[in-house]
Amino acid sequence: MYLREMRRLTNLFVFSFFSLSILAQSNSFRSSLNNFSDSSLYIDSLRSMMNLEVLPRVFGATSLSKDDNSNAFLLGISLRAQINDKLKMVGSYDYLQGNHHNQIKSYQDSLNIYFPGYGLANSRYLFNTTYRASKFISIDLGNGKQFVGDGYQSLLLSDVASAYPYLKISTKFGPVKYYNLYTTFINPDVADYGRKKHATTHYLNFAVTPNIHFGVFESILWQSKSEEVYKGYEFAYLNPVIFYRPVEFSKYSNKGNALIGANFNIKLYSNLFYGQLMLDDLNISRQKDNDENYQSGFFQNKYGFQLGFKGNFNNLSYLFEYNQVQPYTYGHRTILQNYSHMNQALAHPLGANFKEAIGVIEYKKNNWNYRLKSLFAFAGLDSLGTHYGQDIFQSDNDASTGGQYSYGNYNGQGFGTVIISLDAEVVLQLESVDIFGVISLRNKKSDLLDQTSIYYSLGIRNFPFTNFFDY
Repeated sequence: MYLREMRRLTNLFVFSFFSLSILAQSNSFRSSLNNFSDSSLYIDSLRSMMNLEVLPRVFGATSLSKDDNSNAFLLGISLRAQINDKLKMVGSYDYLQGNHHNQIKSYQDSLNIYFPGYGLANSRYLFNTTYRASKFISIDLGNGKQFVGDGYQSLLLSDVASAYPYLKISTKFGPVKYYNLYTTFINPDVADYGRKKHATTHYLNFAVTPNIHFGVFESILWQSKSEEVYKGYEFAYLNPVIFYRPVEFSKYSNKGNALIGANFNIKLYSNLFYGQLMLDDLNISRQKDNDENYQSGFFQNKYGFQLGFKGNFNNLSYLFEYNQVQPYTYGHRTILQNYSHMNQALAHPLGANFKEAIGVIEYKKNNWNYRLKSLFAFAGLDSLGTHYGQDIFQSDNDASTGGQYSYGNYNGQGFGTVIISLDAEVVLQLESVDIFGVISLRNKKSDLLDQTSIYYSLGIRNFPFTNFFDY
């Protein structure tokens, strides 16, 4: 049964993947080390002599609204060290403090963390050490984040969560780039079993032409310790080339949470067309199992997709993107094996059961930078005691549409909520710092709530940090 299901799933994925590939790249698997650029994390042309750079990091902002005034400041330090032509290190330490405005406080309360992207404390450290083992292989070891994709959001692996320890092996040979990522995540609200979970990720990127790329993504996540047994690290997942799905099936499918996906992009002049497809626990054989209760919308048929394009014209940059994720995606019947870290989603911050449109326009003129970002989403949220598939921190078996035999599911089910996020930012770029002003509007409206907040903010920074978020 498991082998038959695996074959069906693989056939569907291959069909979907190559359908995208025919239509359809850039470095789609990149590190995100506290806003260091990707080029700073890889060694392409290094000098043989020692090169050390130490810089301060400063951020301060005050925000005003109708009934909320707040202040926040950050002090930190960054370090870049080039040891020789094979070894390079980058890192940073930040201390954040302040009476954050209500939007941030709602994040803190809902996620049970100090600050989004920080974790449990108001300080954080990030680092990456890159070793060029050969012409074709480089090894990264650090504490930071990764991002797979070309868009504003990622449905495969995003950098919205807190930093985590990782080991990444990058192999480049001709038009092929292959990445092996080994990480450890934390469920912070768990004291004993299930607190720690490990993950292994494969990403294969292939350049069909210099302007057409596609990639295949595969990830498996599992608890280090359950109520029944201490599993530790599943060494079977260390294999750098196999599919994880057969290994998961051999462990009776309840020992891990597997995702597969595809990424593509096409460069046309100064524009990049891109997209993603993600599949999670797809059960396409359900109709053929002669289930007398069968109907469309079986909850295990979970997927998400992204389509977008971005580019620039003279001093104008733009991005337009659409994301959609079906109910219950990224979740798991075992809650502690959901696709998360530090109570934050590892993919899209909205979780699942949503449709989203994003537009970003940026204009630069001399030392001035003008940026307008708009986000419109429709999500099916829960009320007390319900689970319609948006919250990835609830068990699939608790689905409000029928538990583990849930049928008739559709995107937007539950309490349909319209989410609007608008940000208008003006930045004056001076020699060593930026002075910025932001107007932020957030609105959530459904039959259960109608919340609107507007913030006016003014601040100074010497690196691209912000304490304003989309949701």
